[in-house]
Amino acid sequence: MKEISLETRVGFFVLAGLLAMASLIVSFGKLGNYFRKTYPVIVEFEDARDILKNSKVLLRGAQIGIVANTPIYRIGQDFVELTLKIDDGTQLPANSKFRIDQYGMLGDRFVRVVPPEKLDGTFIAPGSRVRGEQEAGLNAMLASAGPALEEIRSAAKRVDGFAKSAQDLLEEAKTGKGPLYTMMKDEKMAQDMKNLMSNLRKHGVLFYSDDSAKGEAEGGKRAEKKSAPVERSRP
Repeated sequence: MKEISLETRVGFFVLAGLLAMASLIVSFGKLGNYFRKTYPVIVEFEDARDILKNSKVLLRGAQIGIVANTPIYRIGQDFVELTLKIDDGTQLPANSKFRIDQYGMLGDRFVRVVPPEKLDGTFIAPGSRVRGEQEAGLNAMLASAGPALEEIRSAAKRVDGFAKSAQDLLEEAKTGKGPLYTMMKDEKMAQDMKNLMSNLRKHGVLFYSDDSAKGEAEGGKRAEKKSAPVERSRP
């Protein structure tokens, strides 16, 4: 019997290694998705931004399928269609919720399937069309924070403008000009400003009350009592 040469043995080992590598690539890579037996489920989302073809579909953290294609919009619809390829043998409970989620702040997006709390033994049939829910987590808040951020920016600009105006008044007061300087020199106006600030601290804006006026009235009554003559009873 002829002995197998060293080159032939090496060739067999190299071929076996290549076949093993190819099988791993097919099993764990995206190529494996084309060889899986799947069934479609069409989900209607109002907004399916940033979801990509071959994104994962997860149920309780386990991958049960992939996204078949990018979102499809048809004229006249108020939603986009997202077709999911669910692994054959995986049954999705009826009334399950479909949401688009994301790994962290900058991670990939995926479709999360949330089963109902109570199972009734029925499942979503292959080819069914279901309605997806809008995301309600941090990503959604960030996505809808645009108007709020604009309001914050506008308020910040107004505060900056107020601070600049106050700085200008102070600069004028240092040179002996402006309404702030006049108010500082006018004793009555300065006292009125002190009373105003004191009343705001005590009562706030909604329940504002002028305590200084009450104090002046009570002081006037006490002064009248002191100035009034005291009648002495005769023996």
